[in-house]
Amino acid sequence: MNRKLTETIAHHVLANLAVLPSSFIDKEKTRSIIDKQFLLPEKLSFESDDGEVIHKNVYGCQVTVASTKEFKILLADCTEDPDLPEYCLTLQLKDAPTFGVYLMYTELMENPPDSEALIGVSVDKKHWMPCSAYLQGTFLAGMEQIKDLGFGWVKCTNYKDQYDSLLSFIKFHHDFYEVNNEGQKD
Repeated sequence: MNRKLTETIAHHVLANLAVLPSSFIDKEKTRSIIDKQFLLPEKLSFESDDGEVIHKNVYGCQVTVASTKEFKILLADCTEDPDLPEYCLTLQLKDAPTFGVYLMYTELMENPPDSEALIGVSVDKKHWMPCSAYLQGTFLAGMEQIKDLGFGWVKCTNYKDQYDSLLSFIKFHHDFYEVNNEGQKD
């Protein structure tokens, strides 16, 4: 896995959704997925490094493509440190594999840590694998088509499967980096 390529693609996708700042997105013409109209009632809860329980927002939007297929996006704010925003995104076109994107936005820090960027795919919504460069390129091309089509997003409905996928991808990301970081320490 090319970590820099993964980080660049993850940043680009999150910027296209107006989650991260970008010089190539016009904020006045692009609605952010992080908008109260897309806010879901679910909260992501996790324990911080100092033992505090943190509750963060989850957002979801969907659009119908090809007149019959729903494309759903869920985004979780996984931020613990305000200087290091973290986001997890899952995307799924009905009857297609689910893709997940995770990124720590390190550009606000002077001596940034690894962004822990990860793009993964799941065919069963439970088991994930990191995407190869080819799959990352295919995923990016699909995201560019969605952006270029300019569909009108609406708040997600009937998203239980996608929410479960979001939670399982967050766990996959955590496990993936826990194993890889342990291997780097040796």
